[in-house]
Amino acid sequence: MFKKLYFKFALINYFIRKNWFYLVFGAFVGSSLVVFRDDLTKIKNLPIFQTKYIGIAGLYTTSNLPDNITDLITYGLTSYTENNKTINSPVVESIREEDNNHRYLIKLKSNILWHNGKKLTTSDINYEIPGAVIKSVDNTTLMITTPNLFAPLLSTLNQPLFKKNLIGLGPNKILKIEYRDGYIKSLVLQNIKTDNKIIYKFYISDTDLITAYKLGEVSIIETNLLPADAEKWNHSTIDQKIDANKKYLAIFFNTEKLNDKQIRQALAYATPKSKDKHERALSPISPNSWAYNPSIKEYLYNPTRAKELLADTDLGTIKIAVTDRQLLDIAENIKKAWHDNLGTNVITEVVNKIDPQNFDAFLAYGGIPNDPDQYLFWHSTQTKTNLTKFNNSRIDKLLEEGRQTFDPIARKTIYQDFQKYLLEECPAIFLSYPTTYTISRLK
Repeated sequence: MFKKLYFKFALINYFIRKNWFYLVFGAFVGSSLVVFRDDLTKIKNLPIFQTKYIGIAGLYTTSNLPDNITDLITYGLTSYTENNKTINSPVVESIREEDNNHRYLIKLKSNILWHNGKKLTTSDINYEIPGAVIKSVDNTTLMITTPNLFAPLLSTLNQPLFKKNLIGLGPNKILKIEYRDGYIKSLVLQNIKTDNKIIYKFYISDTDLITAYKLGEVSIIETNLLPADAEKWNHSTIDQKIDANKKYLAIFFNTEKLNDKQIRQALAYATPKSKDKHERALSPISPNSWAYNPSIKEYLYNPTRAKELLADTDLGTIKIAVTDRQLLDIAENIKKAWHDNLGTNVITEVVNKIDPQNFDAFLAYGGIPNDPDQYLFWHSTQTKTNLTKFNNSRIDKLLEEGRQTFDPIARKTIYQDFQKYLLEECPAIFLSYPTTYTISRLK
């Protein structure tokens, strides 16, 4: 009996001397887990830092980054609601209008910091607005005066505020910028609160972008062209979104050459258009805008009506120019429709730049400003930006009134009339809004 007990004691003693370090360490860890179990629970619930790799096609510099990237980095002085009404941005305390809308006093919040830690002051505001005088009253008060009434002024204050090297004011800061031949090659953003990162990689073309995705350089790509075999890509999801807020696709006429609105209307009726009401563009103002007019002439595809309007008119040869090769297939479809429906001889051509003095029609994207003001694009005096050479006294008057009217109800009526009469004159055929495809790799 004594020998058995002695043997067990000796065996335990040997085990302890052999493994004393592990036993002590285990006891320490175990007791620590008990004592600090509440703190460990908190650590467990902490967010896991994430990094997204997003690919975008296009040549960009620090001055023309896509809005969806700029919005992550900084703010302007104003922002917008979903229906494009102007509101104060997160850096502005208040905006007060005085002197019958000739003077604006903008009060900045006093606790706003740039990403480099310096405080935002009115001396940092470097906007240039034609016809407006911008003056710093003190560190937090900015005064803007306009000799002439200018209703879209507040909408122009949404321009992003930056210091050198894209130092901004928003929820994400720039960690690194890489360049290639003067254009941005990659951009690293970090969320100030969560430390999550977004790495944007820029590619010259959609072909390069798609190749980069297949090679695993990026896990998300955004493109307006869906690859033919994209549905077959393994471990990928495709999100489709129609964006009716930034631009629209249209055929713009040279109204000095095609100076009969009945001919332009005939071409509009002879042009096939999307039957998807969300994709179809009807006017140069976004359907999400408070000023949009949903009751304007739609020019639904109607070859019979097109022939009636054209009657016996000989159009000769019409050239459709494009500067973006990605739009060439659409131009070819329009060419075929005009020839088949009206017997018109049509030539499509790819050009580096539209010659404002020598074109018949061109297929391109038109920009949609947040404010419904369309003065630059359609007023007869704007020879540099009114590429269609459109000249109509009624439209000119409405655009002038729209800039000088501050009552929202009256202003809405003006721009709804503008859309009605512009579509009647048909200086352009409004076709569609772009579809953005976001292709993401499943984790």
